Amino acid sequence: QAQAVFVQAQISAMYPIGPVYDRVTNSLKPRCVAALKRIFELYARNNDYILSDDGLSDMNVRSFGIPVMPSRSRELIKSVQELCPLGVKENGLTIDGFLVLITKLINDRKLRTLWTILRTLGYNNDLRLVHEMIPYSSFKHMPDQSVELTDQAIGSLKRAYHRFDNLGPQMMESLFETAPESPWNGAPYKDATEKTSNGGLSLEAFLSLWSLMTLLDPARSLEYFICICHPDDPSSAVHVTRRRELDCKEQISVRKVVQCFVFGPKNAGKSALLNGFIGRPYDDDNRDGLGEERYAVNMVGNSGVTGGTKKTLVMKEIQYQEDGFLISDEALASCDVAVFVYDSSDESSWKRAIDMVSEVATISEDAGFVFPCLMVAAKMDLDSFPMAIQESTRATQEIGIEAPIPISSKLGNVDNLFHKILTAAEHPHLCIPKIESKRKRVLKLINSWIPECWVKCFCISS
Repeated sequence: QAQAVFVQAQISAMYPIGPVYDRVTNSLKPRCVAALKRIFELYARNNDYILSDDGLSDMNVRSFGIPVMPSRSRELIKSVQELCPLGVKENGLTIDGFLVLITKLINDRKLRTLWTILRTLGYNNDLRLVHEMIPYSSFKHMPDQSVELTDQAIGSLKRAYHRFDNLGPQMMESLFETAPESPWNGAPYKDATEKTSNGGLSLEAFLSLWSLMTLLDPARSLEYFICICHPDDPSSAVHVTRRRELDCKEQISVRKVVQCFVFGPKNAGKSALLNGFIGRPYDDDNRDGLGEERYAVNMVGNSGVTGGTKKTLVMKEIQYQEDGFLISDEALASCDVAVFVYDSSDESSWKRAIDMVSEVATISEDAGFVFPCLMVAAKMDLDSFPMAIQESTRATQEIGIEAPIPISSKLGNVDNLFHKILTAAEHPHLCIPKIESKRKRVLKLINSWIPECWVKCFCISS
């Protein structure tokens, strides 16, 4: 008796019902449905999405090492037809019929069969793809490298997008129906790109979000790519860019995804800049500098080294507190270009911004990661503070970067800035502030101290 109970408990632990079936509603759970839809597509996509006898047999061979005999296949299809007439079409199973078949397996207490299929096709107990399915080695990179989608992956995503006439919110759920859930319902993706009038995504916005996810979380990006595009070789979907250190030596960068960090004092106009970048109305409620880090991503036309093709520009608003920036040295290494925004009508805003340039440049050089820096004179629709142009020009010339770029988010005069950011990213050896790092200052002090020490020692010994 005790042994039977132990065996049953062991079976329940190995083949749990909780992740796959809701006993209250007597239905498959959403993640289980998503996993089964992906498995169905793998074996039915070459047959107009009808799971034929051959498809059932191929799935069985993959999962159990033996084919399904035609007579057994007909029995299964007949049992589904009795439960769901619309689940059978052209002597095969539709997706609804396949889900009915799986539900029948659960009700017949054949959870072992279901879990064997799920695990063979790459799922863990949380119904996420196992680590072995994700080619981690394909995106291993240094802090100053980034991960981008390949042209092959972009082509696959375009085909997935064009399966729907209009990728509105409901269609978005359908697009990710073979994935654990929609990956963009929360931060930092939810409000990071331009929306259509019905709240959906254009093709450019869709690809921009996917590039952002690949940049920030390549493992998650590949997991979802595998779920909706079914690639033969997932490692071919991404590639790692060259180190920025080498880009600086070669004086050229061909990255297709550019990450720009947006620094600036409170109320300088950073949030308004990001709003304008993704087509949102000008927002003048002074929320600048509040809340968590925010991203905005879009495609920008480019006439530089990539031959006029559009690039994906990622704008990241960096938060600042009294004790400094909320960013680590390693995170700073991922910055391709930094812009420092200040309120051109407020002299104190300008002074704080130029101090930030010095602070960030010092931190980045000490960490061994340098990048182009641009200053942005925001709110040009307001009157500038006295001597603004002369002072800002002199200060930027002294540190070896371009004069501030004038913009007005309120008037919509911002497009020129985005092109300048891409140009700066393509030439990573330029616009780097000439500010002495703490490490260099310490070395100078040491070097100046050593000869003096030698002289004193020589005098004493004499």
